[in-house]
Amino acid sequence: MKQYTWLPIMTLLAYYVNKELYKAISYLQTQVDVLIEHQSKTDKRIILINTQRIRLAAKAKKLSRKMLSETTTLFTPDTILGWYYKLIAQKYDGSGNRKQCGRPRITQEIVNLVIKLKVKEHKFNNKLNTLDMLSVNRL
Repeated sequence: MKQYTWLPIMTLLAYYVNKELYKAISYLQTQVDVLIEHQSKTDKRIILINTQRIRLAAKAKKLSRKMLSETTTLFTPDTILGWYYKLIAQKYDGSGNRKQCGRPRITQEIVNLVIKLKVKEHKFNNKLNTLDMLSVNRL
């Protein structure tokens, strides 16, 4: 029985090409769906809402850069990948969990209390000063 060493390699190559084409077809189907939704608005410029951008970006991220540049005609690959990083990946980068450096800010409640105490102290000091002036005049 002959051993065909090239058969598994060809099978793997065919699988990879098929998988890549399937991703490209899926991306193009999503792009067509978005354009059909957008067609109801007869506008010259294509303005997408964030949900449409997210759908396109999620499908485009699965494609290789070369395949993306070959398949997309409406937007540049940089634009689409920029949407991915801005709208999808930003949720998972951990920036919401980061703490700010330095001393924590003073709450507005504490600021209001300090101002209130300062005003009261100022009024109290004015009364003391007038009493002192009266007592000095008596001597």
